[in-house]
Amino acid sequence: MPTLTRPGVYVDTSGFPTYIGTTPGVAAACFCGVLNRGPTVPTIVNSWKDFVNQYGGFETAYPPSAVKLAVFCYFSAGGTSAMIIRAIRLDAQGPLAGSHSFNDRAATTPLPTLKVNAANQGVWGNNIYIDITNGTILDATQNVLSFNIVVKYMGNGPQNVVEQWNNLSMTQGSTVYGQSNYALNVVNSPYSGSKYIRLQDLASTTTAPSNNPAVTGSSQQLTGGTDGTAILSTDIITALQQLDQYPDQPFIINMPGMTTAADLSNVIAYAQGRGNGFVVVDCPPSMNPASMISWVQGASGLPASAQAAVYYPQVQISDPYSPQPGITRLVPPGGFIAGLYVATDQSRGVAKAPAGLGANLLGAYGLEYVCTNTDLGNLTQANVNPIISVPGSGIVVWGARTLSPYLITRYVSVERSLIYLSTQMVALTKFAVFEPNDYILWNLITSVLTQFLDQFWQSGGLQGVSSSQAYYVLCDSSNNPQSSIQQGIINVEVGVALQFPAEFVIIHVSQWAGGQSVSVSTT
Repeated sequence: MPTLTRPGVYVDTSGFPTYIGTTPGVAAACFCGVLNRGPTVPTIVNSWKDFVNQYGGFETAYPPSAVKLAVFCYFSAGGTSAMIIRAIRLDAQGPLAGSHSFNDRAATTPLPTLKVNAANQGVWGNNIYIDITNGTILDATQNVLSFNIVVKYMGNGPQNVVEQWNNLSMTQGSTVYGQSNYALNVVNSPYSGSKYIRLQDLASTTTAPSNNPAVTGSSQQLTGGTDGTAILSTDIITALQQLDQYPDQPFIINMPGMTTAADLSNVIAYAQGRGNGFVVVDCPPSMNPASMISWVQGASGLPASAQAAVYYPQVQISDPYSPQPGITRLVPPGGFIAGLYVATDQSRGVAKAPAGLGANLLGAYGLEYVCTNTDLGNLTQANVNPIISVPGSGIVVWGARTLSPYLITRYVSVERSLIYLSTQMVALTKFAVFEPNDYILWNLITSVLTQFLDQFWQSGGLQGVSSSQAYYVLCDSSNNPQSSIQQGIINVEVGVALQFPAEFVIIHVSQWAGGQSVSVSTT
């Protein structure tokens, strides 16, 4: 309160409580499937290089990894970050991690002191080689107090070095320049630790520093890593359910390599159960348009869901597995499509259909099947989104339909706009939980949602020449009677006029000559 000393107008500034908190961003891509290495928990990668560091690249050509190819295409198409879920066999016959144990430096009876394990399960860990060398930390009498770990991958030559961890100690609490150099703290750090190995202290009773591992005369190979028995589709779908850790985050889900309608139906059901998942379905290989339509609409086909979209045909890319230029490979389109979704969301917004001449698949060189106009019509009517080649534009997506048979949820952009709006509005109104349920809270909710919807409308996300035509928010005594208040319920009613894409452009051309008019319709 300002001090009032003279007549006039006074301004009192104070912190006004804001209830607009951090909201989740637009949908993130998620790829789930079989990988030969990498974390087995959901992990975010922000670039292709980041993915390679954690899951490996194309160093092993056969069998080719559907997930690696999908993520490669995703970043080629403009994708930014993605959630990766590596599925593994979940029973007792699951994969094991490679390992090797090192003895300490005791002069008479060396004891096991350090076990080096591959960072995660799989045969890939058997390609890791470890060197132990002396560190540079010395005591007053020039005794070596530290050791180094040199990590090599896919060979034991100096050109195979991928990581080196210097001046480590097997003594807990040991520090160098004020920072811990206890080997497990450094190498096993979830933030700055190794991408290749994990350490285990075997608790040698030898006095430090002789409890450090002995210097190796040659590189020691990790052994015992296995891939386990064949991964089942149920294992992959179970792995996907780890997204339950992120209930408020919308995801664009792609299951590379999964082309069985029954399995994909379970994935779509999971996305529907979340409420904020959207599934990009890959077409199987070697299908003509007629067989593709039968695969989607047959008795054992895909469910008529608004939270899934199918794209056809497979796409031809330069083969990243081949060192020879000019070699191509056919891949499912899902990675490209997910990248296109994310790029379109960022450049135009979620209300823009990810299709059209601007929706070109960067990095695509050809198609498995070239569709005729009749094929395009049949595919579109079956809610299969065609991918075509357009001179001057490249390989483009020429469909924006979900699998829903209903007009109101027919289009990808409409359904994804609903997912986006519902996700954002839930996040924006969480502040209201446990607040006093009266007109003050109702007005705050109305104000917050009105501000958000007004911004969405002004960005082109809603129809209408005025805000009243684009949306409305109702939260007052008319829909919050005393009976609801006593039950702890706030009722908020929101109506939005969503944008629908112009799927068919009809031009009427009239020729006028000598008083006679001829009309021609072009679509």
